[in-house]
Amino acid sequence: MKEISRRSFLTGAAVAGVSAAFAGTLAGCSTTQEKAPETPEEPKAPATDATTEAAAAPADPAPAPTPATDGKPAWMTAPDPVPEDEIVETTDCEILIVGAGVAGLPAAMMAAEAGADVHVLEKGGSFGVARLCTAGFNSDLQKSLGLTTDRKDFIMNTWAITNGVNGRMSSYGLWFDNSAEYINWLEAAFATKGYKLIPAASLEYKITNDGIGMAGASELWQCYPQMIYFANEDGSFFGTGNPVNWTQVMEEYSTEHGAVFHYSTPALYLERDASGRVTGVIAKNENEDYVRFNASKGVLLTTGDMAADHDMMEYYNPDLAKVVRYNINQNDSGDGQKMGIWIGAEMDTAICADMWSFSAIMMDGKLPDFLDGTHFYAGVASLPGNLMVDTTGRRIAAENLPFQAYSVPKLTCTPDGMTWSIWDSAWESKYPKDGYFVEDYCTSNTQEEVDKNVEKGLTFKFDTIEELCKHCGFDEEVFMASFNRYNELCDLGEDLDFYKDPVWMCKLDTPPFYCSKTCSSMTSTRGGLKQDERMRVLDTKGLPIPGLYAAGNTAGSFYGDVYPPNVMGSGIGHGQCFGWLAIREMLGLDYIHANI
Repeated sequence: MKEISRRSFLTGAAVAGVSAAFAGTLAGCSTTQEKAPETPEEPKAPATDATTEAAAAPADPAPAPTPATDGKPAWMTAPDPVPEDEIVETTDCEILIVGAGVAGLPAAMMAAEAGADVHVLEKGGSFGVARLCTAGFNSDLQKSLGLTTDRKDFIMNTWAITNGVNGRMSSYGLWFDNSAEYINWLEAAFATKGYKLIPAASLEYKITNDGIGMAGASELWQCYPQMIYFANEDGSFFGTGNPVNWTQVMEEYSTEHGAVFHYSTPALYLERDASGRVTGVIAKNENEDYVRFNASKGVLLTTGDMAADHDMMEYYNPDLAKVVRYNINQNDSGDGQKMGIWIGAEMDTAICADMWSFSAIMMDGKLPDFLDGTHFYAGVASLPGNLMVDTTGRRIAAENLPFQAYSVPKLTCTPDGMTWSIWDSAWESKYPKDGYFVEDYCTSNTQEEVDKNVEKGLTFKFDTIEELCKHCGFDEEVFMASFNRYNELCDLGEDLDFYKDPVWMCKLDTPPFYCSKTCSSMTSTRGGLKQDERMRVLDTKGLPIPGLYAAGNTAGSFYGDVYPPNVMGSGIGHGQCFGWLAIREMLGLDYIHANI
């Protein structure tokens, strides 16, 4: 893999391209937001005439949930229906898509191309921000390069990695089986606009030090060749400083084929007929007037996740209350999930989040204000050769887990979602050469960077381990037991507690010692309305609600406890494919069915 350095790559226009990709790197399908001031700790997407930036959430921890008077959370209560005499306009169509994000846009392309009368409602003032990639398996362009994936291997490993509590194996199979046709179709559509798709695995390019493919990585964390970049006709893409605003391309393609977009028009609630079939929505247009949209073939919810509604997010995963750094889309307030809940739809019982496990934090628990938008880890603090302990001093997991995977024990096994990373002054000679990225998207892993962070009070340096223990506020007995046990295992050459690969079992014995505190960061939630293998939203009895479909981060039944880090782009990839399949289902078009 080609190493991406801040000096050689993250400069000029390239910064804009990578920031655009990482505004929601694995964020999946969300609606767009109004432009907001930048915050220093958040990677930002470039603003264009047709694209709005993702707004930064407050850095402070989320507020405590506010229960309703009946004991249920306030957001579970449906709004009162709008009086008929206040509805100023009715629009009849065949297909209504709610949310013009990265899941809703391919659905709009498919519906319009097929000749359906399709309307798209969008809460924000424009379509969603372009993300890093799409994803799929065994498409023509991948197979032409020898990039193939075994179906059983993918499904079994993904199930194991995510601890698929909510996920359906059949959902993994549904994506796998149909993604090739989706990518082939998308490639052909983009070719008509002068763009191409390039499999990421065919390039000597890697975004960040995520644990995948590093020295000592377990076979369980093998990286599948599913990620696909959008590129210009000459092959340039965000990695060369020339990003493709592919959501704009999707919107233009949809419009050219007849789709009608309604921006600044949030859907308020779903409507049903006497049989219980969903017939459309009541919305509020840009003039603040109430309007009705009727859809004869179905309504597709692609409104994004629920991270901007802290009460709702914490209801479905209390551990996310420990998150400190929120890089979220403020429009992603669970609107689609709420509309489904109000008519009796079932939700995933637990949600996970798109996490960054090693975001730097100051000693006082506040986010540093001196790190730039692309480097938000402390130097060396995220490397797997370190000893990582919670704020009591207890080791909680193998430090070489990929960053998405390490987020689970960091939230579930710590009192506050924070850990301390500890290393010694001989780290450069002990850690495997070429085993990690010296310069990557998150940080600069150099002694020079460590020294800078020491000067700024982000990283601390001590002559003895006892001084470090006292400074961090560890329970001395707990920490010294963890420290001594770790060093004993390093001498043994085998991690009998968590089975970190021996190449990263590096004894801490060379003063001075360094430590840096890290917090959990998130960009979106993963989980939502349960659905069957036809993308139909299910009710609390497990039966489909007629006329209602969901895709992207609005939909559930896919993820377990964690976003699978080695299936990078799975949120965007399966969200786009499922939105595309929902339209095919509504129109009676063929696709490969799973388990039914």
